[in-house]
Amino acid sequence: MSTVTLVPAAYRCPDHDNVEVVTARVHERVAREAAVYADLTRSTFRVSVTCPGRRGDEATAHTRVCEGTWQRALQHAS
Repeated sequence: MSTVTLVPAAYRCPDHDNVEVVTARVHERVAREAAVYADLTRSTFRVSVTCPGRRGDEATAHTRVCEGTWQRALQHAS
């Protein structure tokens, strides 16, 4: 069994401090991409995700493009 690791592991919107939400959305998109390309052990990615903007202000939500590299990390059963 393996998991997909993103490099770098955290992604943020430069306009808002939404590291956790943006990172989770990037991980979700990249995991889907990695499933499609199951024969690859690593690859670059460029995904578009929605930043929710400022808390409580939906009008500030916008799309961010995040880039990076993913690689499969083998998990050993203990």
